Amino acid sequence: MLEFCRILLPLVAVLCFLWAAWNCAVRVLFPSKTGVAPVAAGQTPLWKPALLCLGAGLVVQLLFVIWACRSGTYDSVLEALSAQFYGNTDARHYLDLAAYGYGTGEAFPEQYLMIVFFPLFPGLLRLLNLFGWFDYRILALVVQLPLFCAAGTGLFALVRRQYDEKTAWRALVLLIISPASVFFWAPMTESLFLALTVWYILALQKGYWGRAACLGVLAGLTRAPGGLLSGLAFLYLFQSWRRNGKRPPVASLPAMLAPALGLGLYFGLNAAIYGRWDQYSVYQWEHWGQKLGLFTDTIRYHLSYLQLWWDDNRRAAVWICLTAVICIVLAFGVLAAAARKLPASWLGYGLAYLVVVMGATWLLSGPRYAVALFCLPVALAALLRGHPRVTWSVGSALFACNVAYTIAYLSHQPIY
Repeated sequence: MLEFCRILLPLVAVLCFLWAAWNCAVRVLFPSKTGVAPVAAGQTPLWKPALLCLGAGLVVQLLFVIWACRSGTYDSVLEALSAQFYGNTDARHYLDLAAYGYGTGEAFPEQYLMIVFFPLFPGLLRLLNLFGWFDYRILALVVQLPLFCAAGTGLFALVRRQYDEKTAWRALVLLIISPASVFFWAPMTESLFLALTVWYILALQKGYWGRAACLGVLAGLTRAPGGLLSGLAFLYLFQSWRRNGKRPPVASLPAMLAPALGLGLYFGLNAAIYGRWDQYSVYQWEHWGQKLGLFTDTIRYHLSYLQLWWDDNRRAAVWICLTAVICIVLAFGVLAAAARKLPASWLGYGLAYLVVVMGATWLLSGPRYAVALFCLPVALAALLRGHPRVTWSVGSALFACNVAYTIAYLSHQPIY
């Protein structure tokens, strides 16, 4: 049975990818003559989705505090939160970078390896704590609330502009109850990256080229897939040219190249510190066995480890391997199903994003990577339009998975 799955599931993922990629290419080269419909007057003000995001974040972070305090005997809430979030997770590395910066020495343990983490989030923490008034452990948690409000509000505005208000609300709720949404309020980069992504796309589609350029550079400095936004911008501008017969303005070129520039600045940081622009990739391979690969291989090796670990390391088998396989297949499946409903540029970006992040040779964080891909909840929301009963069923299933995944994460299961 397992061997059958090792053949069938990669094949399903590849077929979904090819179908979606074909639709993307056809719609870019031969676009319809209709563009984005203007948003009608009297729509919901953006403070309402922001309030929903803030409320969800406060509930989850209150759960963080209660769970941390009840997980052991601690002298303070800060000590409890430190044990909960800054032990065996990447969060502690961002705090070290905020406090000490990059370097080849040992200002903190393994400082020389920390170039594998992108600079914007620790830089933001450093900027907010310029005078040293705050504890980084608290700041890294609290800052997630406004960041997710920005991300959720931007997603709402983007989807409303493309579809309608009901679809925008549906996409936002699906984002909040996504299985790995707990990372939006943990001291990680998901909220920051998602916020920069959606506001970059919104600025691009409205023709705010300067704003888009600034946001694009920042996205490229947050995570490696931020550079892929240049591809999204190219597809969008090329499709607009094909549709309208007008070349994009010259000012759109910097906006298109800005995400790649942000990624280039990160490469420059590597070169400045280590004398080699891709030193991060050397450390990723030497210490974590990670480099670019094929998502089909990821499915196969996780199924192999699932069988190998099932008896003696079931926690890793379930929370690393099984979740990764399900995540990859479902993500490609959702994009394929919505291939004719998503804007072609969004679809192309989503496919490229999944190919890059899910193709890692040792993928530990598949669900966390997927939750920051803005077009997944949008695709699902578009598919569910006009199907209220199915919407409730899908929403209930996602929420149940969200609760299980959040409890597992807070219980220090192997979720990274």
